[in-house]
Amino acid sequence: MTIWRTLKGSKEITRQVMKTVPRLTQAHKAARLRFAQENMTRNWNEIIWSDEKKFNLDGPDGWRSYWRDLREEPLFFSRRNFGGGSCMVWGAISSVGVLSMAFVSCRMNSNDYQQVLSDHLLPFLRLHPGHNFVFMQDNAAIHSSRSTRTWLSSQGIEILDWPACSPDLNSIENVWGVIVRRIYANNRQYSSVEELKKAILEAWNNLEPNLIRNLYASMPKRIFEVAVNKGGPTCY
Repeated sequence: MTIWRTLKGSKEITRQVMKTVPRLTQAHKAARLRFAQENMTRNWNEIIWSDEKKFNLDGPDGWRSYWRDLREEPLFFSRRNFGGGSCMVWGAISSVGVLSMAFVSCRMNSNDYQQVLSDHLLPFLRLHPGHNFVFMQDNAAIHSSRSTRTWLSSQGIEILDWPACSPDLNSIENVWGVIVRRIYANNRQYSSVEELKKAILEAWNNLEPNLIRNLYASMPKRIFEVAVNKGGPTCY
């Protein structure tokens, strides 16, 4: 108890959840460093950032903690038998706004993914013909398959050459973090997948333009950090 009281009373020590960083091999670091060096002067406003994200009825995966006001009733968290339910979404952001969100199958294949892009990416590009957008996707199998790359090429979509294990460089990961905090605020849980989907879509459609602008403005610093860290992880 003496050690615990000492830690609690310290102004220099605080209790927090450990930050997750990608597990990087030397090959990963070399690829990230090369990416940073090749993109130091890139106009990041050209990039469309995309990714898939899984959301659970019972809240995000991982350990939960919160600071409790002792004058208020404590918050509780319950886990459903058999894991409850979940949904998967595809989303993308651009410097001129977010794209329409898609709810997708957790077992999505290359053809399914191409259909998502056809339904959500292509209409967006047609609405903004004056922009030379470059599409960012990670190296998931359905993204990097020959079929998908052939389809993207046939549509005239330029792809950003992406280094593996680099979620800290993908601005949409920060967007997912914002949405998670908002839809699961106060340990909220959901009674149905439809209720969860409604909350996700509402949070997505209410993302502040200033948030998106700040994420795009952070890219030069991210790239600089990768270069300084010789391909190592950034603070993002």
